[in-house]
Amino acid sequence: MTNIVPLNHQQHAALKVQDKKDFTRFKEQHLIPVVVQDFIPLAAEFPIAFVKNTETGQFTAVAMMGLKPGINLYCQTANWPAEVIPSSFFNYPFSLVKQSEDDDNCFVCIDTDSSMINNDSGQTLFDDKGEQTDYLKARTEHLLDVAERHEQTSAIMQYLANKKLLTLKSLNINLAGEEKLSLNGLYVIDEKKLEALPDDEFNELRSKGLLPIIYAHLSSMHQIARLAKLQINLNKSSAEA
Repeated sequence: MTNIVPLNHQQHAALKVQDKKDFTRFKEQHLIPVVVQDFIPLAAEFPIAFVKNTETGQFTAVAMMGLKPGINLYCQTANWPAEVIPSSFFNYPFSLVKQSEDDDNCFVCIDTDSSMINNDSGQTLFDDKGEQTDYLKARTEHLLDVAERHEQTSAIMQYLANKKLLTLKSLNINLAGEEKLSLNGLYVIDEKKLEALPDDEFNELRSKGLLPIIYAHLSSMHQIARLAKLQINLNKSSAEA
C-alpha cells in the first residue's frame, strides 16, 4: 500500500525518515528501469537490456533482476545481496510528480505509508522554522539528478534506435531439471550492425561517449547465467518449504 502526497512542512513537520536498504517493494518487479550512468557498475551483476513501449515506440533501459515476471530475485527479503544498487532505488520514499502534463514543474512527494517513515527516530525533514533540512535538500537534489539522467537515457535510447542498432532478441534458458524459460520482448544492441557501421558513424558514437555504455550492456548479458542460478536456488528453496 502507498499513500503518495506532496510534501508540506505544515503537515509533515514531525516526519522522520530512516534510511535502510530494504527494497522488498520491488519484489514483484523483475525489470528495473535504470539510467546510462548505472550501466558500467550494474553490468557486473545484472543483465542490462531494453524494452519498447508499444504505444509510444520509446525504449527504456532496464536491469534484469529476475527471469520470471512477478519475481525479483534480489528483493524477496530485506537483505540486499548485491554490491551494486541502481541509483533510482535511493529515491524512495520520495518521488517527483509533475504539477500537470504541460508543466515541467514538479512536487516533491512522500509515501506516508512507508515503513521508513515515523515520528520518533531518523532524519528530520524540516527545522523549527519550517525550512528544509540539509537532509531533505540532498534528497531533493538526488531526485532531480535521477530525473535528469532518465531524460538523458531516453534521448540516448532514441538515438540508438534511430541508428537501427537495437534488435529484438528471444532468450531460451534451461533451468535445472526440465524447466525451460523463454524471454521475449527484450531488445539488445546488434553487434553485427555495430561492427558494420561506417567509420564516421562509429566515430560519432565514440565522440558522444556512448561506446563504454554499449560495451557495458553487451558484457552484462553474460549475467543471465547468474539469474538462472538464483532462480534454480529459489525453486529448490520453494520445493523444500
